[in-house]
Amino acid sequence: MKELNPTFLANKEVVVLMGGWSTEREISLKSGNAVLKALKEMNINSRAIDLISPEKSELLDEHFDIAFIALHGRGGEDGFIQELLSKRGILFTGSKAQACELAMNKIETKKIWRDISLPTPDFVEIIKAGQPDMQIIPHLSGTEDITALHKSFVVKPANEGSSYGISIVKPGQGSLDEAMKEAVKFDETILAEAFVEGVEITVTILGDQVLAPISIETERPFYDYEAKYLSKKTNYLLANLSPNELNNLKEFCWHAFSSLGCEGWARVDLIQDNQKNFQLIEINTVPGLTETSLVPKSAAFEGISFNQLVLKILHLSCATT
Repeated sequence: MKELNPTFLANKEVVVLMGGWSTEREISLKSGNAVLKALKEMNINSRAIDLISPEKSELLDEHFDIAFIALHGRGGEDGFIQELLSKRGILFTGSKAQACELAMNKIETKKIWRDISLPTPDFVEIIKAGQPDMQIIPHLSGTEDITALHKSFVVKPANEGSSYGISIVKPGQGSLDEAMKEAVKFDETILAEAFVEGVEITVTILGDQVLAPISIETERPFYDYEAKYLSKKTNYLLANLSPNELNNLKEFCWHAFSSLGCEGWARVDLIQDNQKNFQLIEINTVPGLTETSLVPKSAAFEGISFNQLVLKILHLSCATT
C-alpha cells in the first residue's frame, strides 16, 4: 500500500473522540491516546475529547473538521455518535450511523449474513431474557435445538463488545439459565450460538483492501477479555491458509463487511472449523487500536506502520463520509 502524506490534512483540525460511557471505556481511552500520539508525531493539528456521557456528546458544539472515532461499544459503535456528527456536518472515520447500528447487533448482523448465504453458526434469539414474557426465536439450518443438553453453545449479549457477558456452555458444564444471567447484565436481548471448535481468525478491512488474516492462539477457553488485554500468553500469527482458503476467506469477509453497508475500516471475526470451513462470528466497526489490538497487528503484517494506519483511516473518512 502506497504511503500517504499528511498534507491532505493541512489547515484541518482532527479531534479524537474517546472514552465514552460503555463497558469498553478503558480500552477506548487507550485506543484514543494511541491515535492522538500518532497524530502528534505526524505534526497533525489534533486534540482529544473524552465523551463521558451521552449528554456531553449532545452538547458537542466545538468547531473541528474531522472526528477520529475511537469510541468502542455503545455510543461509539451503535450509530449514536455517527448520527450526531452527521447532523453537524462533521467528517468522521468509519461507517455511517445505520451500518454501525446494524453491525453492533450480532443477531441482526447474522440474519443478513444468513439471507445472502454467508456462513455463520446456527443461533437462537432470546428476547427479554429471564423475564415472564421472554421470547425464544430459533434460526436453525436443521431441526435440532442448538441448546440441547448434548450440545455445546455460546451465550452472549446481542449488543456488547470486548467479550463481556459471554459464556460457553458444554455438556455437563454450565447451563443456559446460568449463561443468560451473566449475559443479561449487559443486554436483555441474547444470542445463543452453536459452538464452533476450530481456529479463531480475525480479518481487517481497510478501504477496499482485505488485510492479512491473523490467527489467535490462547490458553483461555476462548478469546475473552483477559486473553485480549491482560494475558502475555496470547499469540497472534499470520493465518496458515492455502491460496484457495485465503481467497475464500477474503471474499467472505468483504461480503460480510459490504452487506451491512460498512465503509472505511472494520474487523471481521470468524472461526475456521476442524473441517476447514469458515464461520463468520461478528464484525466490529470501531476496532481497538491499543498496543495489543488486532488491526495494528494485521497492518504490520502488510508493512503498514501504526502512523500510516491512522492516516489511511482518516484519508478514507474524507473520501467516504
